[in-house]
Amino acid sequence: MPKFIFFADDARQYNHINCIVDAEILQSRNDKFTNWAHRWLVKLSTKKCKSMSFHQRQYDTTNNSFTYKIDGVLLEQVESYKDLGVSFDPFLLFDQHISNKVNKAYSMLGLIQRNFRELSRECFVVLYKSLVRPHLEYSNIVWAPRRMCDIEKK
Repeated sequence: MPKFIFFADDARQYNHINCIVDAEILQSRNDKFTNWAHRWLVKLSTKKCKSMSFHQRQYDTTNNSFTYKIDGVLLEQVESYKDLGVSFDPFLLFDQHISNKVNKAYSMLGLIQRNFRELSRECFVVLYKSLVRPHLEYSNIVWAPRRMCDIEKK
Protein backbone atom coordinates (compact mmCIF):
# COMPACT_ATOMS: atom_id res chain seq x y z
CA MET A 1 0.00 0.00 0.00
CA PRO A 2 1.53 3.38 -1.00
CA LYS A 3 2.46 5.64 1.89
CA PHE A 4 2.24 9.42 2.16
CA ILE A 5 4.33 11.96 4.01
CA PHE A 6 2.81 15.43 4.36
CA PHE A 7 4.54 18.70 5.12
CA ALA A 8 3.07 22.21 5.34
CA ASP A 9 2.52 22.64 1.61
CA ASP A 10 4.24 19.54 0.34
CA ALA A 11 3.61 15.81 0.07
CA ARG A 12 5.61 12.69 -0.74
CA GLN A 13 4.22 9.38 -1.84
CA TYR A 14 6.27 6.23 -1.97
CA ASN A 15 5.89 2.51 -2.40
CA HIS A 16 8.02 -0.57 -2.91
CA ILE A 17 7.56 -1.53 -6.59
CA ASN A 18 8.22 -5.15 -7.49
CA CYS A 19 5.99 -5.53 -10.52
CA ILE A 20 3.59 -3.70 -12.82
CA VAL A 21 0.72 -4.30 -10.40
CA ASP A 22 2.53 -2.34 -7.67
CA ALA A 23 3.10 0.51 -10.15
CA GLU A 24 -0.58 0.48 -11.09
CA ILE A 25 -1.57 0.65 -7.42
CA LEU A 26 0.71 3.66 -6.97
CA GLN A 27 -0.81 5.35 -10.02
CA SER A 28 -4.32 4.66 -8.71
CA ARG A 29 -3.33 6.34 -5.42
CA ASN A 30 -2.08 9.32 -7.44
CA ASP A 31 -5.48 9.46 -9.13
CA LYS A 32 -7.33 9.27 -5.80
CA PHE A 33 -5.13 12.03 -4.39
CA THR A 34 -5.80 14.19 -7.46
CA ASN A 35 -9.56 13.63 -7.09
CA TRP A 36 -9.35 14.56 -3.40
CA ALA A 37 -7.42 17.74 -4.27
CA HIS A 38 -10.04 18.76 -6.86
CA ARG A 39 -12.90 18.05 -4.45
CA TRP A 40 -11.31 20.21 -1.73
CA LEU A 41 -10.18 22.89 -4.22
CA VAL A 42 -6.49 22.27 -3.51
CA LYS A 43 -4.36 23.43 -6.43
CA LEU A 44 -1.63 20.97 -7.38
CA SER A 45 1.52 22.33 -9.00
CA THR A 46 2.24 19.47 -11.39
CA LYS A 47 5.36 21.25 -12.71
CA LYS A 48 6.98 20.72 -9.31
CA CYS A 49 6.00 17.04 -9.10
CA LYS A 50 8.79 14.56 -9.80
CA SER A 51 9.19 10.81 -9.93
CA MET A 52 12.30 8.99 -8.78
CA SER A 53 13.19 5.32 -8.55
CA PHE A 54 15.57 3.93 -5.97
CA HIS A 55 17.54 0.76 -6.73
CA GLN A 56 19.39 -1.72 -4.61
CA ARG A 57 22.54 -2.09 -6.70
CA GLN A 58 24.45 0.18 -9.07
CA TYR A 59 24.86 -2.63 -11.56
CA ASP A 60 21.12 -3.38 -11.58
CA THR A 61 20.37 -3.44 -15.31
CA THR A 62 16.66 -4.09 -15.05
CA ASN A 63 14.60 -1.01 -15.68
CA ASN A 64 12.14 -0.88 -12.81
CA SER A 65 11.19 2.70 -13.61
CA PHE A 66 7.55 3.22 -14.39
CA THR A 67 5.92 6.44 -15.52
CA TYR A 68 3.32 8.16 -13.39
CA LYS A 69 0.82 10.93 -13.96
CA ILE A 70 -0.85 13.49 -11.76
CA ASP A 71 -3.89 15.28 -13.11
CA GLY A 72 -3.12 13.83 -16.55
CA VAL A 73 0.39 15.32 -16.60
CA LEU A 74 3.31 12.92 -16.97
CA LEU A 75 5.70 13.33 -14.03
CA GLU A 76 9.32 14.14 -14.79
CA GLN A 77 11.63 11.22 -14.02
CA VAL A 78 14.73 12.48 -12.17
CA GLU A 79 18.06 10.84 -11.31
CA SER A 80 18.66 12.95 -8.22
CA TYR A 81 16.49 15.04 -5.98
CA LYS A 82 17.17 17.53 -3.22
CA ASP A 83 14.68 17.23 -0.39
CA LEU A 84 14.90 19.30 2.79
CA GLY A 85 18.55 20.07 2.02
CA VAL A 86 19.64 16.47 1.35
CA SER A 87 20.52 15.32 -2.18
CA PHE A 88 19.29 11.81 -2.94
CA ASP A 89 20.54 9.57 -5.74
CA PRO A 90 18.95 6.32 -6.99
CA PHE A 91 21.29 4.14 -4.91
CA LEU A 92 21.27 6.23 -1.71
CA LEU A 93 25.05 6.63 -1.83
CA PHE A 94 24.95 10.41 -1.20
CA ASP A 95 28.21 10.97 -3.12
CA GLN A 96 27.06 14.25 -4.62
CA HIS A 97 25.55 15.40 -1.34
CA ILE A 98 28.74 14.72 0.62
CA SER A 99 30.86 16.47 -2.03
CA ASN A 100 28.57 19.51 -1.91
CA LYS A 101 28.71 19.63 1.89
CA VAL A 102 32.49 19.28 2.02
CA ASN A 103 32.89 22.00 -0.63
CA LYS A 104 30.53 24.30 1.26
CA ALA A 105 32.43 23.70 4.51
CA TYR A 106 35.75 24.54 2.81
CA SER A 107 34.12 27.63 1.31
CA MET A 108 33.09 28.78 4.77
CA LEU A 109 36.60 28.08 6.12
CA GLY A 110 37.99 30.22 3.30
CA LEU A 111 35.55 32.97 4.23
CA ILE A 112 36.80 32.87 7.82
CA GLN A 113 40.46 32.95 6.68
CA ARG A 114 39.92 35.87 4.29
CA ASN A 115 37.92 38.03 6.66
CA PHE A 116 39.49 37.27 10.02
CA ARG A 117 43.27 37.49 9.71
CA GLU A 118 44.31 37.31 13.34
CA LEU A 119 42.00 35.15 15.38
CA SER A 120 42.40 33.72 18.81
CA ARG A 121 41.73 30.01 19.13
CA GLU A 122 38.51 30.71 21.05
CA CYS A 123 37.17 33.04 18.35
CA PHE A 124 38.04 30.56 15.61
CA VAL A 125 36.21 27.78 17.46
CA VAL A 126 33.10 29.98 17.78
CA LEU A 127 33.19 30.87 14.06
CA TYR A 128 33.86 27.26 13.09
CA LYS A 129 30.96 25.97 15.19
CA SER A 130 28.59 28.58 13.82
CA LEU A 131 29.64 28.72 10.15
CA VAL A 132 31.26 25.41 9.21
CA ARG A 133 29.91 22.60 11.39
CA PRO A 134 26.22 23.18 10.58
CA HIS A 135 26.95 22.39 6.92
CA LEU A 136 28.65 19.14 7.86
CA GLU A 137 26.11 18.04 10.45
CA TYR A 138 22.76 19.03 8.93
CA SER A 139 20.62 15.89 8.47
CA ASN A 140 23.64 13.63 8.86
CA ILE A 141 21.39 11.04 10.48
CA VAL A 142 20.10 10.47 6.92
CA TRP A 143 23.29 10.66 4.88
CA ALA A 144 26.05 9.92 7.42
CA PRO A 145 29.03 8.53 5.52
CA ARG A 146 29.44 4.80 5.91
CA ARG A 147 32.04 4.15 3.21
CA MET A 148 35.72 4.95 3.86
CA CYS A 149 36.01 6.92 0.62
CA ASP A 150 33.25 9.26 1.85
CA ILE A 151 34.61 9.53 5.40
CA GLU A 152 38.08 10.47 4.14
CA LYS A 153 36.89 13.16 1.69
CA LYS A 154 38.95 16.30 1.97
